[in-house]
Formats: sequence, C-alpha cells, structure tokens
Amino acid sequence: MSIENQFYLNNNPLLKKYLHENPKYYKALNREPEFILELNELMKEKYKLTLPDKIDKIKERLEMLNTFIDILN
Repeated sequence: MSIENQFYLNNNPLLKKYLHENPKYYKALNREPEFILELNELMKEKYKLTLPDKIDKIKERLEMLNTFIDILN
C-alpha cells in the first residue's frame, strides 16, 4: 500500500475501521492506490455519513421534537 494511502488511513479512523472490517479491499488498494477515494465513498454509505443520510437524521430529530412539543401542549 502506498505511503500516501497509509497516511490517509491513519488520519481517518472510520475509514481505517471500515478497511479492517472488509479486508478484501486491501488487494484493491495495493493494485490501485486511487481506489482509496472509492473506498471512502463506500465507507460513507455503510456508516450513513452521506448528505442525504444526514438530512434524514435531522428530519427524524425534528419530527421527534415536534412530537414532544405536541405531547406537552
């Protein structure tokens, strides 16, 4: 694995965790160092860190808050 990818993984603990959980991607990283960008996107999808996921999470919290307010009234 390239030194740049190792530094990138050390600076991104979630990506490092995802890689440890899915060791099949080590081979792809060794063959294609630019695969780290695709791996980052896969990790974001798995851990629900994409923008739509964040918006959904905020929406759910607002709905819950609205429910609490309705109950208190």
